[in-house]
Amino acid sequence: MAPPDARKNFVQTLREVAEKHGLDFSSFSHDWILQLRDKATGQQCSVFGYTFDSNPAAAVEICKEKAATSLVLNGSGVANVPHHVFLSPSNPFTAKYVSKNGIWEPVQEVVKKYGFPVVVKPLKGTGGLDVMKATCWREVEAAVQHIFSREYGLAVCPYKHVVDEYRCICVGTEVQLTYRKVRSSVLGDGERSVGALLAERLQNAKPEEMAALLADAAELRPEELGSVPAKGQDAALQWKHNLGHGASVDLKVEAEMAKNLAEVAVRAVKAIGMSFCSVDIIDVKDEGLLIMEVNGGVMMDSLMSQLGESGKALAFGLYEKAVLKALGRSVPA
Repeated sequence: MAPPDARKNFVQTLREVAEKHGLDFSSFSHDWILQLRDKATGQQCSVFGYTFDSNPAAAVEICKEKAATSLVLNGSGVANVPHHVFLSPSNPFTAKYVSKNGIWEPVQEVVKKYGFPVVVKPLKGTGGLDVMKATCWREVEAAVQHIFSREYGLAVCPYKHVVDEYRCICVGTEVQLTYRKVRSSVLGDGERSVGALLAERLQNAKPEEMAALLADAAELRPEELGSVPAKGQDAALQWKHNLGHGASVDLKVEAEMAKNLAEVAVRAVKAIGMSFCSVDIIDVKDEGLLIMEVNGGVMMDSLMSQLGESGKALAFGLYEKAVLKALGRSVPA
């Protein structure tokens, strides 16, 4: 969920879409539910959170659960990061679906299959919240206990050596926008550690930047802070690529890469049956492009905040197309 101030940009953008096309605009539950209605036809587009009702209900549910997304993509032969689902044996709604032998042995089998580190995450979630990298059995157990204290299920997946992560925003079966997520980093000089380089940046940073850098580096381990990157090498301060966790938007994606990303994204959209969504794709060392997840809710708050007016213009065009498509109106090129 986006902070209230960030969501204001989203709500304002949809208000402007409604004004441009003469649509009735209604808001409920502190702007969490929005409706845009075509007065001439009576047709309506509803938005819950960031999910538009142009998407089929079952397809949205598939996107919400990482393991379900992986299974469906596997069924269509779309390369993705495998997710293995485990349900909480203490939750009254899921306990009956758990074997009497429990989940710990199967969890161990998955971890042994991939080797450390592994990633443990909630089955449902957004923005990288409660997504944890485990480098030993103690951390796996801690992650499982933490997630089961909050959620009914979790997924375990291999940790990938990500070269870059990209997002493709799709309307129908066409990619309308592609960008790269750039993690916050320090530039190596071949002599100083990541910690020392970070300390130097903090000394010259403004309070807002200082707070962001500290938040980015909060999950770095001692061995990572102590590592010495080669001269000219970018050393990431975070392992997650989420824009809400400090990553920035880079619209300059090479044409050949953009073409390859679009092919993968469209295959994923068709496999699940989405109409308006964003597809997160990682470029993995020695493996190529893999689908990380498909998001039924299209959130562009960080993009608008980072890119200013140009970001708002991009978001307006995409949300406009999504609304008009939901209303059965012709979509501008």
